[in-house]
Amino acid sequence: MPGAMRFRTPPKRAAEELAPEVALPDIGDYVRWAMLLPPNGSLGAPTAQEAVLSRTEGWHPDLRALIEQADPDNSTLLSIRVVEPRERWAPGPVTLLGDAIHATSPTGGNGANTALRDADLLRRCLIGAVERRQDLLSAVGDYERQMFGYGGEAVRHSPAALPAFVPNPERPERT
Repeated sequence: MPGAMRFRTPPKRAAEELAPEVALPDIGDYVRWAMLLPPNGSLGAPTAQEAVLSRTEGWHPDLRALIEQADPDNSTLLSIRVVEPRERWAPGPVTLLGDAIHATSPTGGNGANTALRDADLLRRCLIGAVERRQDLLSAVGDYERQMFGYGGEAVRHSPAALPAFVPNPERPERT
């Protein structure tokens, strides 16, 4: 999955303007890529790049060149995990939304869409509390009760979408 990283303001300059005590490296725009690999515990290759290249034989040469030219020091493997909320807690003046409460895999925009749904629901619950002069804790509790339902479903659905994104030797790849 390639993508262009284009900065409106280069990070070093943004830090100098917004947080002078923070020192960031001077980097420009770049192309990033990611590939989901099967969770078999073995790369079959000494580096992340080699693991990806070994699974992309026959892919378009331009895509392989993108991987071959990547900086090995900035190539890494990350585990993908999902976290389903377990038990609700007593509502309080602080709540959670998005990946802070129901982390999903990065497939299909599921996490981003669920986080946006959280934000909208929380907004509606808080506005409703103000308009009806209801208690803040009741509004937060209302949000959390609904969010736990659909958020848990999003987490349970998330791993089911992974196989479509993971190279599988049993399944011919589209190039």
